Amino acid sequence: MRIKELIDHIIQKNSNTGIEVNRPASEEDIMIFEKQIGFALPNDFKEFYSTCNGFGCTEDIFNIVPLYEIRTYPVDYGSNWFYFAEYMIYCDMWGLRKISSTEYEIFNGSYPKLALTSSMQEFLERFLRGNVFDPGGLYDWHDEIGIK
Repeated sequence: MRIKELIDHIIQKNSNTGIEVNRPASEEDIMIFEKQIGFALPNDFKEFYSTCNGFGCTEDIFNIVPLYEIRTYPVDYGSNWFYFAEYMIYCDMWGLRKISSTEYEIFNGSYPKLALTSSMQEFLERFLRGNVFDPGGLYDWHDEIGIK
């Protein structure tokens, strides 16, 4: 399933509990963000932010953070990484880390040394399956790879 389709399904799934989807980021927004963090985003992240510049779900107070918000808070990014998703007003976060010129990994902020995936698409699929806490969701994923 493509990023746009995943976002459409996430919107449909969360429409009863509440979801707000931001307008897409422009190419210029993405270039400015990449310059500020010091590396190019993987293609699926560019596709995501070109489709919507983040979204917020009332369920679990989960957000994929818009680029301008990440840039505003330097504590949310560092050398070769940034947090792109959070729940319960930053009680927990998920980040993207560049590990080589062509490799990236998504990690949970509470367990930064363990990679969940290298794919925004897979991250969105897990969120679609079970949001943060439902079966198949982000925390089940943590348990599957040994984060307890």
